[in-house]
Amino acid sequence: MSNEDRIKGWRSRRKDSSYTVGAGVAAWRLDPAALFEAKAPPAVLLKPLVARLQGEPHDSVAARRAVYEAVQAELDAEIVRSAVDETLADFSRRRLRLIVRLLEMDIRDGVDVFAPGYMPAKLTAEDERLATAHARRVDRRKQDEARDARRQASRNDVALEIELPKDEAGDLAILRERLQALHEARAPGNQDKRRSAGRTLMAMFVYQLHVIHGESRIALLWSLMGPIVLLTLISSLYILMGTHFILGMDVQTFSLLGATTWIMFRQIVFRSSTAYVSARGLLNFQGVTPLMCALVQALIYLSVYLVVFAVLISAGHALGLITLPESWAGFILFVVLMGCFGAAMGVLFGSIATFWHYFLRLAPIIERFLQIFAAVFFVSEQLPEHLRPYMLWLPFAHGMQLLRSAYFEAYESHDASLGYFLTSLVFMTVIALAAERLARPNVQPM
Repeated sequence: MSNEDRIKGWRSRRKDSSYTVGAGVAAWRLDPAALFEAKAPPAVLLKPLVARLQGEPHDSVAARRAVYEAVQAELDAEIVRSAVDETLADFSRRRLRLIVRLLEMDIRDGVDVFAPGYMPAKLTAEDERLATAHARRVDRRKQDEARDARRQASRNDVALEIELPKDEAGDLAILRERLQALHEARAPGNQDKRRSAGRTLMAMFVYQLHVIHGESRIALLWSLMGPIVLLTLISSLYILMGTHFILGMDVQTFSLLGATTWIMFRQIVFRSSTAYVSARGLLNFQGVTPLMCALVQALIYLSVYLVVFAVLISAGHALGLITLPESWAGFILFVVLMGCFGAAMGVLFGSIATFWHYFLRLAPIIERFLQIFAAVFFVSEQLPEHLRPYMLWLPFAHGMQLLRSAYFEAYESHDASLGYFLTSLVFMTVIALAAERLARPNVQPM
């Protein structure tokens, strides 16, 4: 464009009655009080923008862009001056861009944007959509802040303080006074923490029994049928090969001990690890912790499979298929120790799952791998001498062989070590408790 064309354009704008340099300067200024007010209408940005556009050169896209950029710079300056929250500042910038887009579209379509009461046709609907998205971002930010505050309070073992509205603060003060009166009226013996933890654990135990009774009756039935199926599978493999005794142990009882103990172990691992990360609704009750939820599941399934052992051994002995244990006390002790090992591994798996949410999908693969070398199907004495050390690295193999040694009079494992098994159990328990302590802040009430 030559200088003559620019001069002609300037003269034509001077003749235009709708253009006056600096016209309506007072209406150009943004009003910070109305601009950042909650639920402010889009007119707080539209009117100053239109007034400034009318008082500046606006016959070309470049001229209008200069006006838009000037208003954008003024808005950013007001945001800095008023120390506006970043979320609200982002909403104001988005609103300005929306108004500029709709205004420019109307100008190009020939709409008289300087007419009194002008409002882009789609501005109201688009602004409502923008405001809804802004409200969602604000709510999400509040939720994130609340979650971080709960996590920080849990990590530091301090009470979480929430700011309340003034009208609710008085009600809370009255409630605290009445609760204090109730606590002072209680007998001193009822304030013992250990007794309180015991009552909470028993209440959780009873509650989970009601849940199983109401929803998982088939699961209870399968706790009896699952060992029978695996027992039949293991026994049939040995019987088909013509083996009826394994190192002095009859095949049926040998299979019963391996199948039932391992199914109990895997159920405790899976149930306790899942309970650690999923029972968030119960954490709202006083005294309930993720560790307690996991231990309750372990206690339930240990009790269930002790009953399953009693039923299968009694019924099998009555049918002449199962021999009775040499030492009931030793047999039950090692079953309980295997259950404790399962509870420790379940807590460890649940703690890892709070950091890596997909870890529990890998738990069945890990369990199947351990099952092969855990003396479920065979004992280490059946293997060649050079392969035994690899199997005996796994403490579960020691536990299963010590269990069979306590059960059968004719079998005494020379490979299994009680010290190694108990040391591994203590070591696994310490690791599980340490992991649980690190993971506790990640498990928040719902």
